[in-house]
Parts: sequence; C-alpha cells; structure tokens
Amino acid sequence: MKIGIIMAAISTGVIAFMDLFLGDNTGVNIQFENDLALFAMFFLVAWTIGYYSKLEQRHIRELTNFANIDGLTGAYNHRYFYEVLEKLFEKSRIDETPLSLVMLDLDNFKTYNDVYGHAQGDAFLKEITGVLKETIRETDLLCRYGGDEFCVILPVTDKEEACKMADNLREAICSYDYHGKENMNNQMMTASIGVSTSSMQMERHLSLIENADMALYRAKFLRRNKVEVYSSIFDHIIEKEPNEDLLEEMKPLKTLMTVINSRDTYTFNHVERVFHYSRIVADHMKLSAEDKRNLLFGAYLHDLGKINTSKETLITNQRLTDAQWEELKKHPQDSADILSQIRGFEKIVPIVLQHHEKYDGTGYPKGLKGEEIHPLARILTIVDSFDAMTNQRPYQKAKTFQEAFDEIERCKGTHFDPAMADQFMEALKEM
Repeated sequence: MKIGIIMAAISTGVIAFMDLFLGDNTGVNIQFENDLALFAMFFLVAWTIGYYSKLEQRHIRELTNFANIDGLTGAYNHRYFYEVLEKLFEKSRIDETPLSLVMLDLDNFKTYNDVYGHAQGDAFLKEITGVLKETIRETDLLCRYGGDEFCVILPVTDKEEACKMADNLREAICSYDYHGKENMNNQMMTASIGVSTSSMQMERHLSLIENADMALYRAKFLRRNKVEVYSSIFDHIIEKEPNEDLLEEMKPLKTLMTVINSRDTYTFNHVERVFHYSRIVADHMKLSAEDKRNLLFGAYLHDLGKINTSKETLITNQRLTDAQWEELKKHPQDSADILSQIRGFEKIVPIVLQHHEKYDGTGYPKGLKGEEIHPLARILTIVDSFDAMTNQRPYQKAKTFQEAFDEIERCKGTHFDPAMADQFMEALKEM
C-alpha cells in the first residue's frame, strides 16, 4: 500500500507539473481540471490494491502458521521441526559451525493427565511451553515433537553450551509452580533431557535426532530428571584406549555394527544400552582398568556375529521357529570367530563366546557351567538379559525394572551367577 501511494503521489506530481507549467494558463486550465479526477483515481486504486495485498499477505502468514505452528502450544510443530533442522544442519556443515539439539520429555505428565484430565493437561502444556520460550535464547527454536516431548534447536552452539541450556530448561520446569502439584511426586514436574551435537563426520540431520533420542532414553530410563549427552560407544572407547593399532582394527568392526544397525535397529540400540549398563556395573564392582576395558569391548561386540544372521530372523514379528532359533544361536560363535582373527582382541573372545552360557550349564554354545564360564561373561549375561527383559519386542511385552529384578532374583543359581546378580541389581538401584 505504501509503495502504491508513493507511486500515485509521484504520478500526480508529474502530471500536475505538466498541466500547470506546460499547459495553457491564459484562462481556466482545462487540462488540470480534467486531471483532478485522474489524481483521485490514482490514490483510490493504490489504496484498494494495497489493502487487498495486505489482506493476502496476512492470510498467507496465517496459513503458514497453521502449517508450521502447533495449534495447542504455539511452539513450532513436528513437520516444521524436520524442515528447519535439515536446513540448519546443511548450513552448519557449510559454515563449519556446531549445531546442537535438545530433546526433552516430561517425566510425570501422563500421571498428571490421568489425575486432572486432558483439558487440564492441555492447559499445562501451554503453560510449560511459555516457560520454555522464556528460558531459551532468541536464536533458538522451540518445537513440540509430540505429546509431552519438546525439541530445542540450538544453532551455532557447541556441546558445553547446549548442556548448560538443557540444564536451564530442566531447572525451569522443576521450579515452575503449577496447578495440582501437591498430588505429584516431590510436588514438582521433572524432565528428562537428551543432548546431541553435530560433527563434521555426521552426514545426515536425522543422525542428530537419533543421537538426542538415545541420550534422552538413557536419561529417562536410568535416572529421570537428568540431562544426558550423547556419546557414541566407539568414541568412548577411542578416548580410553591408548593402543593406536587396536583402534585401527576397531574401525572395520564399527562398520560391521553400522551394517547391523541398517538391518536391525533393535540390535544396535540394544548394544548401546548394554554398553552403558556394563559401565555402571563395572564402576560399582570396582573392576580393574583392564577388566573394565574388556567388559566394555565385550558389551560393544557381543552381537557382532548377527552380521551372519538373516534379516528375516532378526526382524521377525513372531516367535522364532526352531530353524530360526538354531540360526540365531550361532551368533556368539560367529562373534568369537570374527574377533579371534584380530590381533589384540584375544581376551574379548571368551566373553562374547560365552555371554549366552547359563550358570546351571543349560546355555549355549558350549553348555559351560558355574566357574567354567568367564567371570566377565557372567556379568555380560546378566546385563544382556536385563536389557532384553526391559525393552519391548513384537513377541514380548517389556517388563518394568522391578519385574526384571524379580526375574533375576528368581533365576539366581540357574541362569545367573548369584553373587554377580546381586552386584548388578545393587548397581542399578543406586543410579
């Protein structure tokens, strides 16, 4: 509208100048009188077109908001989150700047929703969105990922800054005074938060989401009300392992694990969790540096042999057939065979080979019993079984931590070494 009125004023000025200074001014200036209506039309048309242009722009903004903004909370929605993250990820790669992602899940929101109803639950989500918006910086983008889960995209932000922001968000939620808190645990709402940061080796923006999701999983199911930063198993081993030759040997193994992930995401995520449980147990049991290192390598590589297992067997939604079960039972031996070919991994071979042996001798592949089983393999057996019990499979309902502890207690002396089972449960209960 402004441009139209300016153009109308310029046009009016030009024509008026021509009428008054170049026209016949000996009597009444007929040209000027005739052009007065034209001047009025200039301004009327400019205003009318400008008005409808503004109306169109406003409607476009409203439609864009409908497409990009979550209708309940006012944060950006799930669709826009993926769109903008991909663009920012590509920009960060070109500019060689860090990009961080914070993924946040409200720990007790389901209970709050059940107690006070969906209407009050929706009102709470609106309020907590306001709290989050006040906490983040102007350059950050808050998105509702789904349900009670939010994401904050942090452009040009490294891991340390992202952790500080994540902790600020956690504290803001914990300290928020909301309706009905007297009926909640500790009279406060808490949040579990996962943080991931891009690297030059990262090729897809989806990896940033997957990493933040894994970190969130650890925060939520290990402790809650906590910030967890994603760090890959391989990177952790790199930091702790001084043997450069061994690290070179690890690189093709990492590639094999990536192939397994492409075939069966459950196995890859299972390995991540087993690794972190093993680290917790190793610290609790005060294992020597060498034993801890061997246990962690064993945890990372214990399912390596599944590279030889057919995809149909790995991802079946039904209980395994006898033939599939026999195929799957080969993976400890296959894992050991692969590792036995690599110099420096000799001490890890018996751990991965024996991680499905049982204390009473009914396990596989060798049917070893009691003290015949490698001590670190006995620990890995418990960790591996615990994670399998506490995670959903198409043919098996996930157990709670307590139900899994009860099962371990029941199987002490049969499946599991009794002393190590007690140590494992103590370690996880102290988290």
